[in-house]
Amino acid sequence: MIALIAMTIAFALLFNTLLSLAGLVATFIAVLTGFLGHELMHREVARRLGYIAYFRAWWIGLLLALVTALTRFFIIATPGATVIGPKVWGYPSRRDELKIALAGPATNMAFAAVFLPLWLLLPGPFSYYANIIYATNAWLGFFNMLPLALPGIMLDGFRVFRRDVRVWVIAFVISIALLIPSFIL
Repeated sequence: MIALIAMTIAFALLFNTLLSLAGLVATFIAVLTGFLGHELMHREVARRLGYIAYFRAWWIGLLLALVTALTRFFIIATPGATVIGPKVWGYPSRRDELKIALAGPATNMAFAAVFLPLWLLLPGPFSYYANIIYATNAWLGFFNMLPLALPGIMLDGFRVFRRDVRVWVIAFVISIALLIPSFIL
């Protein structure tokens, strides 16, 4: 709950919706789909594959999200991660990590694909609110597909990249394609 509230505040700072009730609701929906949906999908796929999985907040990452949101240009959203424990039944496979890692960003890309046409087609303020949800999911889908591994943090993109470069290329290109409209429209 703390991570959900902190991420809502961070994105509300980024989108300047903190003082608008309707804007804050749209931002909360964006965080529900973008952050919570992403992490729950990692957890669900891992559990269906037989692993123990749970979310663990990263306090420095939450602070980083709040501070970078103040730039009003971008946000580094690293509020925590779904921790994958040992496999309870069956044997671990190399494909398991690929499926689990891809599940979160794929969820973001799916939400971005749904809200992109809504942003473009809905009238007035509804368009603006759909844009918030679209942009949040497009950014999180792209950011999480970056093939980065730093001490203490490994993005989903790195996990996908090391398991199957072809799958990573396809997912990364889709994430870029979904992000581009936010910069040109």
